[in-house]
Amino acid sequence: MRWLLVAIAACILGSAVLIAVGGSNLVTFLGISLGGIAFVLVLAAVFYAVGRSEDRERAEREAGPQRPSA
Repeated sequence: MRWLLVAIAACILGSAVLIAVGGSNLVTFLGISLGGIAFVLVLAAVFYAVGRSEDRERAEREAGPQRPSA
């Protein structure tokens, strides 16, 4: 999960720098594209986090209540 958050931050930072630099249409296009990639990565991170929480909940439910041994 940490690598995904680093990738999101890198895309957002790169997008902001490229858009701020401006210049040619290619640089603007690349900045906007990196922003779109960052958005897709944010959505992926959200779905990944939800999926992991559902897996943890399912594992706890299948394990059942833990009874203390005598």
